[in-house]
Amino acid sequence: MARAEPLPRQPIATASGPLDLFRHLVEFWRRRDLLWHMVIRHLRGQYKQSVLGYAWAFVNPLSQMVILSFVFSTILRIQPPGDIPYPLFVLVGLVPWLFFSGALASGTDAVVNASSLVTKVYFPREVLPTAAVLTKLVDLFFGLVVLTMLMAYYGRLPETTSYWLPLLFSMHVIFTLGLTFPLSALNLYFHDVRFLVGVALTLWFYLTPVIYPADFVPDKYEIIFDLNPNAVFIDAYRRTMLQGQDPDVSKVLLGLLVSVVTLLIGYYLFKKMEKGFADSI
Repeated sequence: MARAEPLPRQPIATASGPLDLFRHLVEFWRRRDLLWHMVIRHLRGQYKQSVLGYAWAFVNPLSQMVILSFVFSTILRIQPPGDIPYPLFVLVGLVPWLFFSGALASGTDAVVNASSLVTKVYFPREVLPTAAVLTKLVDLFFGLVVLTMLMAYYGRLPETTSYWLPLLFSMHVIFTLGLTFPLSALNLYFHDVRFLVGVALTLWFYLTPVIYPADFVPDKYEIIFDLNPNAVFIDAYRRTMLQGQDPDVSKVLLGLLVSVVTLLIGYYLFKKMEKGFADSI
């Protein structure tokens, strides 16, 4: 772990312009060893007192996939496009959604949960929400293992257009971080934020085509889904992995723009609120 510096008496400088923002990003990059240490610390504590341990990372996506498949394909009889089996269709959308929702919820609590550390030593505070988000990449990996086994069960291979996936997922992570930064800071000032995030994620889930195809959305509501980055990402995951189609480039570019702008604004707001962290604990 990087050596911690004594906490200064005066608040550290906060972002007030592009140059300050760039300076903070450079400092953040210099302390990437601390970020790695925090990720390992999160991983060790995530399932520490759990009987099943990391098996929960398999159980969660698998159990949700089974329940959603039974309800929406057997009872409500939703049929995906083409010959895609519904369990496979829903899991391709569910795995990245579980990463997003888990990372956002965990990241929102990151600063509050490390309040004792925040008041004792100085380090770039953005390490805390970033580590919480990156920790969820491990759960994502286990979810992808379940997805791979399900694709093998149905005798399907990822389509050749799957080369889009690294770019799409990088955008998804950037968007997630952009939301996590300000929410983690706000949650320190207003503890109701964590509950609002839970409610928002529930509503957001149904406004994102995880359990139904994007084509089911009526034309008059399509703009709502076009402005929802999660809807854009998940539809693109399915097109590239299961349908052999390139994603809509205009929507991908819009998603990239929204993700980068969200990250820059979110990081700026986090640094603006950072000066009051010690006084709010």
